[in-house]
Formats: sequence, C-alpha cells, structure tokens
Amino acid sequence: MVALAGSLHLEPSILRQSFIVLLIAALLELLPGYFLGSLERYLILVPGLLVLLPPTVGLRGNTFGSLASRLGSKLHLGTMRPYLKDNSELADQIIATMLQLMFLSSLLPLVAMVIGRIIGLEFAPFSTLLFISLAAGLISGLLMFAISLGITLISFRKGWDPDNVSSPIIASSGDILTIPIMLISAWIALNIPETAVRFTSLGVLGLIIIGSVLTMVRFRKETRSILIGTFPVALTAIVISTFSGILLGASFDPYLKGTMFLLLVPAFNGQGGAVGSILGSRLSSAGYLGQDRLTILPNETGRSSALTLWLITLVLFLLLGAGGAVLGMLTGVSIPPVLFILLTMIGGATLVSLISSTIAYYIAYASFRLGLDPDNMVIPILTSLMDVVGSGSLILCILAVGLIL
Repeated sequence: MVALAGSLHLEPSILRQSFIVLLIAALLELLPGYFLGSLERYLILVPGLLVLLPPTVGLRGNTFGSLASRLGSKLHLGTMRPYLKDNSELADQIIATMLQLMFLSSLLPLVAMVIGRIIGLEFAPFSTLLFISLAAGLISGLLMFAISLGITLISFRKGWDPDNVSSPIIASSGDILTIPIMLISAWIALNIPETAVRFTSLGVLGLIIIGSVLTMVRFRKETRSILIGTFPVALTAIVISTFSGILLGASFDPYLKGTMFLLLVPAFNGQGGAVGSILGSRLSSAGYLGQDRLTILPNETGRSSALTLWLITLVLFLLLGAGGAVLGMLTGVSIPPVLFILLTMIGGATLVSLISSTIAYYIAYASFRLGLDPDNMVIPILTSLMDVVGSGSLILCILAVGLIL
C-alpha cells in the first residue's frame, strides 16, 4: 500500500486490477470514436441521431453495469453461484434486464424528440429513430449479455474482484458495440422503404409490450421485483443522458464537426462512467460487507480510491489525446496543436475524475441512508450524469484552452 498523507493512500488492488482494464478500455474507446469520424455523414443524414447516441450508449452501460454490480454483490455475499447452469437467481436477472433494455430502447426516441424540440433541434421521423434504437438495443443487448455475464462470473471464479474489472469493460463494450451498430442501423433505415421501417418498428414495439405484460403476470416474483426496482432509476438515467445528446447536438457544428474532438466524445463519456462505476461498486460492496461505513464526508475507502483513479485517469487521457490525433490523421479530420490537445486532456481528466468520484460517493451514501439498493442506484445515475459531465467537460475545456491560447 502506497501511503501519501495520514490515511490517504493509493489502493494497490485498483492499481493492479483496474489500471490494465481501464487502459484496455480507454484504447478500445477510440474505436467508436473512429466510427464517428468515418461515418460522420450519417449524423447529418439522420437529424437527431447524435442526440440519441449518448442515452442509447448510456442505456447499455447503465443496464449491464447495474447487472454486473448486482451479480458482484450476490457473489460476494454467497447468495448466488458463479455458474450458468441451474441458476434461477441468474435467470431472474437476465429476463428482467433484457425486458427493461428493450422497453427503454422504445422510449428513447420519444424522450429525445420531446426534449430536443423544446430548444429547436431538428429530428428525423419518429419511426426512423425508433427503428434505429430498437435494432441497436436488440443486437448490442445480446452481445452485452455475453460480455457482462462472462467477465463477472469468470473474474470471480479466478479470484479477482468483479467490482474492479467489470465496470470499465462493460462501459467500453457498450460504446464499442452500440455506436457502430447504431450507425449501421441508420444505414439500413435509409436504404429500405419507409413503410418497412414503420411496420418493423411498430411490430417489435408490440412484442415488447406483450412481453412486459406477461412478465408482470406470469413470471417469478423475483423477476418482477428486479424490474420494478430498476425501471424508475433507469428511466431517470436515460432522461439525464439525453441532455448530453442535446449538448452534443447543439455543439456539433461550432466545436466538434470535422475535428478530432468528435472522435474523443465516447472516451470522455465512457471513461468518466467507468471510473465512477469502479468507485461506486467498491463502496457498495464495502458497505454490504461492513468493511467501511459511508459518512457525510468521504471515508478512507472513498478518498483513497478517488485519488488512485484520478492518477490513472490522467495517464489514460494523455494516451487518449495521442490516440485521437493518430485517428484524426487516419480519418482526415482537423487536428489542433499539441499544446492545445495536452491542456484539453489534462483539464478533462481532472474534471471528469473529480466529478465522477464525488457523484459516485454521494449517490452510494444517499442510497444506504435511504435504504435503497446502491447496486441499482449508483451506476445508472452515475453513468448518465457522466455522459453530461463528459460531454460538458470536453466542450468546456475546448473553450477554456481556446481562450488561454
């Protein structure tokens, strides 16, 4: 353990387990950025698609991050076995999670259009956005299930703490899978008859409604309780994430269009959520196990974990700046001077890590104080807020550095 001052120290388990995972996740976050840069024209051809991106990506991270956090807590407490076969507890989690994902995917376009039109943003037809949202939800959701269950169960069986490794991998996987799948779905929607788009969207929506009714009437009580306990928080989370999309939509032309910073949007949003999710998961597990009590002022676990995660984030953001410049050259977008990139990434790392750690701690604190399940509260609210904070920090740092230089 590396002591710094009094009880403040660097957490060795985070350095050992989370740094490599976060590094891999950060580098992988450049892939969806590359897709954004390469397929930027679809953001123009489908008005409102950029507004839809953060809540859609965030929904994957929220849904499967919460799933992994719930599974991690149950594994720590010994109330669930780390195996797929004959595991009714795991089956309840899977059914409730998939149904919630698809139902919320159908609400996303409506929420985005209602909020966006208040400030005058332009949108494609509702049926087009609904088709894109449902297609991305179904395809990426199936892939995310495999990743979430695999990383959580395997890491626990290997003796690793799932709280340290699942969140960053899930957050990055959500970005990597969802953004290209959304853009491909947009391509399909633009290249098939509008009537096919409309009938497909309405047909899938009908199946989702039927599935919701059957779940509430016929499935196990445990499945219903998971759905009822997580749905309000998840709905709140997508509304919050939509404001990130609104911010990006309003900032696209003046600050992001045709620049390397558009490529870094997924990384800014994803890394903040991953860092905060690690802290939130650690605090939740520590609280359940009675290892450290959450107090109004951040406890030792919170302070030391936040410090460690800030140092990791600083290194990662500098690497992301370099990676973004390389991808910028490959995609042909404009690249600002090195000093501009350096200051933007340092400022972004500090803002994102500070705000995400603070939010994670106090959401966990409030959850325990109010008797709510932090596994259902911390990650959905945190990652949604970090979409707004990540996008806002990027735009703010671009503006601030522009004024300084």
